Amino acid sequence: MPQEYLDLKVPSNPKLLRLVRRTVAAACEVMGFDPREINAITLAVDESCTNIIRHCGGGGYHGDILVRLRMLPDRLVVTIRDYGGAIDLARLNDCLEQHRRELQDQRSVRPGGLGVMLIHSVMDRVRYRTNQDRGTVLRLVKYLGKRKGD
Repeated sequence: MPQEYLDLKVPSNPKLLRLVRRTVAAACEVMGFDPREINAITLAVDESCTNIIRHCGGGGYHGDILVRLRMLPDRLVVTIRDYGGAIDLARLNDCLEQHRRELQDQRSVRPGGLGVMLIHSVMDRVRYRTNQDRGTVLRLVKYLGKRKGD
């Protein structure tokens, strides 16, 4: 399959995330992901967009969200961009590490940051680029036919 991509530009309105979810699910289906993976990837992208709307720019982000789906022969690459300023990557990583420890120790997981944990657990690669002037770009990669940890 040659490289194919699709761009979506949506206002940061939670009601419009339905369009993003349906488009992501359709792209995953075309690529051959199984239904469980389709649901997981769709949820990870939805959670990413929801985090932008809720937390970007100090909360209540009102700008556009750009979602690019690159359908490569062996993987889906989802790039999600906002223009709401930089995020605190150290704080994000601390939150992730805290939740990992809570799960490993079989302790109760505290609320907050669980969506980010879900994104990291579903996708094979997660990378952030963030800049106060240009916003944040989140790059998610999911390989076809690969189980997490393979």
